Amino acid sequence: MPKPLEGFWRDARGHMTMMLALSIVPLGLAAGAAIDYIRLNEARTELQSALDGAALAAALQKDMSNAARIALGKEYFAANFHRADMEDFDPTIVITALSVQASADVAYPTSFMRLTGINNMKLEETAEVSRPGSGKAELVLVLDYSGSMNKKGKYQSMSKAATKMIDVLGDALKGGKLKVGLVPFSAMVYTSMSKNYVNQSASGSIWDGCTQDRRYPYNTNVDTPTTDPATKWGHFDASENSGAGNCNAYANKNLKIVPLTTDLAAAKSKLEDMAPLGNTNIPLGAEFGWNLLDPQAPFTEGAAYTDTETRKFLVLLTDGVQTSKEWGKSDSRSVKDGQQNLVALCGGMRAAGITVFTIAYDITDPAVTTLLSDCAPGRYYEPEAGDDEISAVFNAITSQIKNQVVRITK
Repeated sequence: MPKPLEGFWRDARGHMTMMLALSIVPLGLAAGAAIDYIRLNEARTELQSALDGAALAAALQKDMSNAARIALGKEYFAANFHRADMEDFDPTIVITALSVQASADVAYPTSFMRLTGINNMKLEETAEVSRPGSGKAELVLVLDYSGSMNKKGKYQSMSKAATKMIDVLGDALKGGKLKVGLVPFSAMVYTSMSKNYVNQSASGSIWDGCTQDRRYPYNTNVDTPTTDPATKWGHFDASENSGAGNCNAYANKNLKIVPLTTDLAAAKSKLEDMAPLGNTNIPLGAEFGWNLLDPQAPFTEGAAYTDTETRKFLVLLTDGVQTSKEWGKSDSRSVKDGQQNLVALCGGMRAAGITVFTIAYDITDPAVTTLLSDCAPGRYYEPEAGDDEISAVFNAITSQIKNQVVRITK
């Protein structure tokens, strides 16, 4: 290469090296700033979670002074928010009559951005939780009272556990903020409703009696009956109106539906008097349980679904397989139709915003356990017979209900 050109290329390479060196500095600062922002977002996520937990921990305590609640919230926060790049600090916790608020407004130290003179970035988050009693709940217990519940003292253990649940929730939701309904079921259910909604005669305006399910598809929804007989209750064969199918037997066992009520003492009294009878119709219990929670007739005690202050819950317990026939798509009745109807009912309740819990009580049949677990994904229990086992399950469900009614609002 001629010497003049050789000098040119040597000078060009020198300039390019200098330009590259100069460009590396801002590129490095930009990459460093990106890392700082990633760390800031990680800290923000961890901070929000810790504040949520701190506010919830303080809100759930009803027998503590406000000072003790605040101390507990800060203790929870300290145990759950640790970062090597930040010094420990206390959140600000404010307690009002309706809520607990936990907040933090701190400086997050930068690493790479310090080179540009930015030593800190703002880190600010808030969590707010309603205190126990500031929300409302509607709870329907759909309980299997078929004959097999007589074995191993199962129905007595169930009754005690359910009574305790009502006591605990009633204590947390005072002043009429808890409504409880009961649906004892076996082959049929025993209830009272307007005679306009049943295919049976009644001497007055109210029909009082036993029924199986409505015609399909009305036995999978909560549409109010019309003049169409298919939409009404009261369908059962004469052969089933004897023995365990005789409504007098249901009355003698005190197996009558209790619509939603704030009279918790009365509901518990009814529950304590119930005793088992007959076969098992799980979807029938679920059908009436949903109707109790629904604000439409025939039962109108339920709050509107648009009521944001009220959460709706249904607990479905059974100890056996489906033995009763139900109406299905082919305008005939079968046990399989009943199983398929339960699937539809569970999906409908969840879609309506109802939190469903299912309990397979002393059941080993995989077909039943699968059906019930699919009905309430993540909220399914499978206890054996015994006071301790069923009590533990009801306690766990009670805690979940309390945690849902005590809501994180921010």
